[in-house]
Amino acid sequence: MVLLKESSTEEKSNQWVNRVGHALRLDDRSALNRSPLARLSYVERLAKERYSSHVLPKGLALRIVLLACIEKVLNDLSTEPALSRACRYLALLKQGLSCRQISAELGLSREHVSRVYRLKAFELVTSVFLSTVKSTSAWASRPKPSN
Repeated sequence: MVLLKESSTEEKSNQWVNRVGHALRLDDRSALNRSPLARLSYVERLAKERYSSHVLPKGLALRIVLLACIEKVLNDLSTEPALSRACRYLALLKQGLSCRQISAELGLSREHVSRVYRLKAFELVTSVFLSTVKSTSAWASRPKPSN
């Protein structure tokens, strides 16, 4: 049974990485607006509180959250030797480069970059994204102290 629980947890983790990875590659705010990530309570609340006057506020909120997660990864981990290429991938992705262009920039095959550095980059951003969404949602759902 423990094996089933671990594989189920791993499947859920892979689903999050896939969803975040897909959203990271989207430059289209309307597609981000339709993303399952845009339906998370934190993103919906952010859209309502800060971006309600914008067109496609959930897509905008999701984009801003993801960009902040990328920045956190870059700031915290770009000097780590084992993670420097994954961080470089994120920096180039943030600039709008495709995987093929990033591969050329890194001087590596597209397949290798896609399988190794893209995956690691998406895992790192997913980790920050989930901790941001969970901790902020938990903080927001706490009862307000009475005076």
